[in-house]
Amino acid sequence: MTAVDGKRDPATGQALGQNDRAGRRARRLDSFHPCYRRYVAELTACSSELEDLADTFPALLFALVSGYAGPGQRERCFNLVCEGAPLREAADVLGLPWWLRRLPAPAFAEPLPAFPRDEAFSFRMASLVPREQRLAPLWLQRVSYAFEAAGPEYALWLARQHDLAGPHEDALRLMAAWAWFSGRPGLLGHRLLRRPWTPETSLRRAREEVAAWRQRLRLIECLGPGIEHAWLADGSAAGFEFVALRTVEDFIAESEALENCLDQYADQLYTGLTAVFSIRRGGRSIACVEIGLHDAEASMPTIVQLRAARNRRAPPEIWQATFGWLGSQRLEPLSPLRHAPKALARIEARRELWRPYLEVLAGTRHEQPFRRLVFQTMRPPGRGRRPVGLPPPRRPARANPELAAAGGREPATLRDRA
Repeated sequence: MTAVDGKRDPATGQALGQNDRAGRRARRLDSFHPCYRRYVAELTACSSELEDLADTFPALLFALVSGYAGPGQRERCFNLVCEGAPLREAADVLGLPWWLRRLPAPAFAEPLPAFPRDEAFSFRMASLVPREQRLAPLWLQRVSYAFEAAGPEYALWLARQHDLAGPHEDALRLMAAWAWFSGRPGLLGHRLLRRPWTPETSLRRAREEVAAWRQRLRLIECLGPGIEHAWLADGSAAGFEFVALRTVEDFIAESEALENCLDQYADQLYTGLTAVFSIRRGGRSIACVEIGLHDAEASMPTIVQLRAARNRRAPPEIWQATFGWLGSQRLEPLSPLRHAPKALARIEARRELWRPYLEVLAGTRHEQPFRRLVFQTMRPPGRGRRPVGLPPPRRPARANPELAAAGGREPATLRDRA
């Protein structure tokens, strides 16, 4: 019979004290992100005080191995920790906010930004740290990006949102850009906003506004600096003026005047096979008409739809005036793509739109992903690209008793988009 040594582990033969220390060290190292475990192991191999940071102040240990602050600051912080100085003193030397101490080691997966250290920001952020450890990594990632991409106020706003796992990363990138442009009235990106971001905005409303803003941004991709030569000439008939919408500002202004969705019309304009005209009386917008290509004669214009304010049906006199204006045009084969803005002009307009914001992201790890997002080829959501030269499908015609009584005839291409 072999005697059992109570000071050793029967399985490994190691002393229990050594086994406990090895297990604790392994647990501490495993709590950090795999990309940083080797660096944590190398740094903490020479000092038990540094290793203890994995439990007492993981953010400080992570900052030392991830290149936070300058080399001189990290060396001074390293020495203070090894000497047993107060952790707050070591964090102050590094410029690391104290509220980060509330986060566990698994929360740190990428280099930390230089968060503000003022008392107001730190106090508010400390109260927003999630209590559940499983939520901490995503929360810190989202808040870090929000701070670097849109500033401290937006970071505080995002930090208090509960559904941070819901939005896709691309959606959050655009949301940060939307918030950034909200505070800069002189830029084109601000003029395209339907409603700007404020700290009181709910996450649900923010998503809605970003979606609307994104559609307006798509108008830039379609129209660029604007349409120089419209399909048809501006004119008048029966006391109504017909004015082509040529620029992004024209579509937004008409949408606000008629309370309709013209500012969300990028998908229709994308193919280059449609044009929109404002119908006015006395300089005031009262309706709009979409002109497309005729089904039977692909080079001839036809009325696709005609709507009054709030997408209501237009009265017969507006229909008659529209037919009169259309009939007064010089009939010649239409070539819509020849009238569309040049591709280079559209690309340059998009670059000018994003240039101020990209300067903010310049040099950060967020710049390239955002460039890929906003400069990718535009495609209408939920559909493939329609072959150039084919008109969009149309619904069967519907009879209009009011128009017939007025002596007019409803075109076979009319679509009712309620």
